[in-house]
Amino acid sequence: MAYGAALGIADPRDSCEAHFRDIVETGAYVCDQDLSRIIAYEAPDRFHELVEWGVDFLRRPDGSFLQVMSDGATYPRACGTGADTGRQIMKALKGQVMERGINVIENVMVVDLIERGGVVGGAVGIHMETLERIVFLAKSVILATGGHGGLYSYNVFPPGMTGDGYAMALRAGAKLVNLEFMQIGPCVVSPFKFDVGGVLWRLGPRLMNGRGEEYLAKYLPGGISIEDVYRLKSVTFPFTMRNPSGYIDIANFTEILEGRGTERGCVLFDLSHVPPERIEEKASIPFRFFSRRGVDIRREPLEIAPAIQHLNGGVLINERAETNLTGLYAAGEVAGGPHGADRPGGNSLADCQVFGARAGRQAALRAKRAVRAISPRDAGRIVGLIDSVSRMRGDYNVEPLMGRVKQLMWRNVSVVRNERGLNRTLKELSGLHGIVASRIFVDEEGLVGALELRNMVELGMAITKAALTRRETRGSHYREDYPERDDGRWLRMIEISWDGGGLSVNLRRPRMIIHP
Repeated sequence: MAYGAALGIADPRDSCEAHFRDIVETGAYVCDQDLSRIIAYEAPDRFHELVEWGVDFLRRPDGSFLQVMSDGATYPRACGTGADTGRQIMKALKGQVMERGINVIENVMVVDLIERGGVVGGAVGIHMETLERIVFLAKSVILATGGHGGLYSYNVFPPGMTGDGYAMALRAGAKLVNLEFMQIGPCVVSPFKFDVGGVLWRLGPRLMNGRGEEYLAKYLPGGISIEDVYRLKSVTFPFTMRNPSGYIDIANFTEILEGRGTERGCVLFDLSHVPPERIEEKASIPFRFFSRRGVDIRREPLEIAPAIQHLNGGVLINERAETNLTGLYAAGEVAGGPHGADRPGGNSLADCQVFGARAGRQAALRAKRAVRAISPRDAGRIVGLIDSVSRMRGDYNVEPLMGRVKQLMWRNVSVVRNERGLNRTLKELSGLHGIVASRIFVDEEGLVGALELRNMVELGMAITKAALTRRETRGSHYREDYPERDDGRWLRMIEISWDGGGLSVNLRRPRMIIHP
């Protein structure tokens, strides 16, 4: 994990304009370029703000910040603190929250936004321990709920990341965009999670299935060698068809899908043929990480699988981080528009800081001048829904249905996609939507899980609908039945909304500042 900013330290040729171009080109031109430009030009200021708040980014011997190359970057601009960059930034932000005396209510799951006539004026949640229903009234609401990894069997997210922010925004009437684009990469998924990228591929691993067979070569087109794709994978962690590194992910996915994986449903990443001292020298950080957890990568193969890391799309925002609903803002991974088919490494953290700041400023300005348009009575419908869910005593248990959603999404809406699998998934999720509405068994202890399941099903339907709509291959969206990129038809952003009777699709041509 790293923070990408055009500081021009590692290479003086780098600039905010170069960063902007990288975002657009890596995103295959299906992003809101006005938003992409904002990230590129404001990331340096937000970086220095984090430094002021105590984030100790790594430095070179001369005291300047260490910047390294990352996916989709022309110049080195990724800054980090080591293996704990995200935690260090969270620590700094928590310090600012405490210093400013901001009230924090913990252990609450927000269930739905309070909306009337296109205006959002609060939210309703439940306390996850006491199950108390809590009504929040506010003139401005900011969604910063993170990603959707919990919809998939394999992911690197913490527990509970079931796409709640996307789903509640969709139900309230917000538009979602670019949901078909996500980051998926080779990861250790059990008993701990670790992205397998960078230097580990430069060591030249052997990839083997559960039968001990090496399989990668049979998936590569003529003229492309294993060494070629390893070299590309070392600088392109997430799955993409932008370059041949994607064949690694297709191979790993297919071996598992067709039943040739390990007992855990993974493939093997083996370095036992590499001189041990080379591993210790060239891959010191992952070597120490695994050693601390009792795994010797010099001798033991890792079990890996394609795992969900990030959703590139989300709730559609404008330059002020506003959604199409008055009073509702979004920032970070839950927001959509700044990124397209692929996302440069380091941009996620930069995005959070840049649009987090913009959302906060705009929400505060609105709160100062707006008249409250929502009353406590408007929350009654949502509280009633929560109560009705808690009383359901149907025939279906929540946990197996969650497992089915995860299985469907990983098998049909991850690395390899096609019309048949997407249609089947959408049909089954639509059926589950009806079951979740009235036929699940819920007691008080299972209420949170039932509400999460509703979010998983509804967001899964929206993602699948977007992937089914885009009949081409672009970046992280690989349609094996439409393997070519088609700018003539699909240089468009796909917007998904909920119109009451179902999902609605709108195709929007992005405004071009940088042209293909």
